[in-house]
Amino acid sequence: MANNQLTKNLLICGDNLKALDDLIKQGIKVDLIYLDPPFFSNKQYEVVWGDEAEVRSFKDRWAGGISVYIEWMRERVVKMYDVLKDTGSFYLHCDWHAGHYLKVMLDEVFGMNNFQNEIVWCYSHGGKSKNRFGRKHDIIFLYSNISKQLPSAN
Repeated sequence: MANNQLTKNLLICGDNLKALDDLIKQGIKVDLIYLDPPFFSNKQYEVVWGDEAEVRSFKDRWAGGISVYIEWMRERVVKMYDVLKDTGSFYLHCDWHAGHYLKVMLDEVFGMNNFQNEIVWCYSHGGKSKNRFGRKHDIIFLYSNISKQLPSAN
């Protein structure tokens, strides 16, 4: 990916590790990152893409459990932190499967003081159960690099 190819927007579908490495090598910084990763749901998904002639599938299963998933996410989030401008914002979309684990990891990478908000995205479908409360929302964690913007205290 050459510098002139990244003029305004970049959407990465799939594993973003190589693209992040390319951005870091080129010294490119971005204003906003929205991450919609696998949710640690232990399911396999098939998604109809584009004109419905293409079907993409992926497994959201992690041999080794939650710790393997969080470390896989951490590797990517650290690189995203590196490419985020000092004035940039980072959004991570997740749900009840691993959200609380992801929040702890994000606090470690970004710093607890850079946590801005937990956005609750409610929806009306699904989530009914006779055994527990309905699961009718996702979470979007918002971080910004406030500590990078503050003058150092000398």
